[in-house]
Amino acid sequence: MLPEVLVARSKKVIDRLKAEQADNPKVPHYESRPGESCWPFQPDDIKTAGYWKQDRRRVPKGSEPAAYVISRQGGSLHGSVLLTRWVPAYHLDQTVPMNSKSADDN
Repeated sequence: MLPEVLVARSKKVIDRLKAEQADNPKVPHYESRPGESCWPFQPDDIKTAGYWKQDRRRVPKGSEPAAYVISRQGGSLHGSVLLTRWVPAYHLDQTVPMNSKSADDN
């Protein structure tokens, strides 16, 4: 069994995320990392557009987010500060399969 991982965020970051959550109170907000958090862990059928692409699915343009998840970013990458923020996420029912490249060639 894996050890429980605690999500380490400063009070300042948590307060900012809670304030941003208030902008969309009717849309569910989820944690993207397992562990102890102020928000419930995101279900398997809710993912950001980028993670749906990894599953060979895409989100049609103009789709409204089904939820928001906390980005897995934070800290700095190559000197650029990456803020932990809410990212739009979509339900499996909102996605469509991506066309295979071999089908495009025909």
